[in-house]
Amino acid sequence: MIKTYKVKLLPNNKQRTKLFECASVARWAYNFALATQQESYKTCIAYKNFFEGRASFPRFKSKKKSKLSFYQDTISTGQKYKNINKTSKVKKLEKRQKRLQKRLSKKYELNKIQMNGGEYRYRKTNNIKKLEFLVLKMRRRLKNIRHNYINQITTSLVKAKPEYVVIENLNTCGMLKNKRLSKSIQEQLFYEFKRQMEYKCALNDIKFILADTFYPSSKTCSICGALKNKLSLSERTFICNECGYEIDRDLNASINLKNYGKSIA
Repeated sequence: MIKTYKVKLLPNNKQRTKLFECASVARWAYNFALATQQESYKTCIAYKNFFEGRASFPRFKSKKKSKLSFYQDTISTGQKYKNINKTSKVKKLEKRQKRLQKRLSKKYELNKIQMNGGEYRYRKTNNIKKLEFLVLKMRRRLKNIRHNYINQITTSLVKAKPEYVVIENLNTCGMLKNKRLSKSIQEQLFYEFKRQMEYKCALNDIKFILADTFYPSSKTCSICGALKNKLSLSERTFICNECGYEIDRDLNASINLKNYGKSIA
């Protein structure tokens, strides 16, 4: 199966300027590398491979006064984006979203009007509309970050070319009853992860196996196969009552799922 993706970009003025800068730097880097290789060929010096040639680029950044200021700015910006911690970024956006929601609720309370029948009516001002737009924009941004992360993880798993992939069919409805974990579980997008893994495995001829909901992957010892009847969520280390084997709870479950898939595959 051959897939084609067509992407249309509609950048604003600032984004268009930055794209042109990045393209100029890429063109300059290519010409610089080509000139270096041609000089090496003339002087009978051995060719540099890609990684050796790339190592010479950062030396331009160290110069305070250089004619290649555009190169310095673009590279430093790119390096900053690479070093962003996604987890901390999501947490900052979530805090910002909470602040916006609090501001929005206060605005609604200030613009509350009591009607004749005792009912309350909320007047929607321009400031409220702006705050609502910012809240929706923040929600969409967080959603896009989570979906992008799932796309990257599923793609990396499929690119590893495994023989088969086993996913446990969890009882998410029952897990959502836990008030402390319900929000975190909803943010994990289990169904979206399963959907992407299923179709990506089909595209790459990888066997996709869905373990049963009641399969005791966490309660079964991966060494002797003994079943532990009681295992609370707070117990993060699995200790077998029969053979005394100690192992991380999640690692034990993954080994059991691997054996489950091997018996079916």
